[in-house]
Amino acid sequence: MDQAHLVGVYTPEEIPDELEGFVKYQAAHDGHQMKKGERIAVLNVVGTSSYIPLFLSDLCCYEDLEVKLSQQGVQADQVSKVSLQRVLQEMVPQ
Repeated sequence: MDQAHLVGVYTPEEIPDELEGFVKYQAAHDGHQMKKGERIAVLNVVGTSSYIPLFLSDLCCYEDLEVKLSQQGVQADQVSKVSLQRVLQEMVPQ
């Protein structure tokens, strides 16, 4: 399975121009309506110019994220895994 590395976590307003097409495509593919201020993780498939956007509000835990990535034939590298787990934990209402 290929490795994916976290590029960043953005809101729709912050997405870099070069990643916008990937995010819009994934939103259309998933039937996801982007909301102002929501968090979107973007991962790069290592060694390629492919990016995988993940709408974090659609995930309840890191295991859901792993399932989404495995459907794309990738897994997060160790550094990205730790970062994404922390981001998802911060999103859980206290």
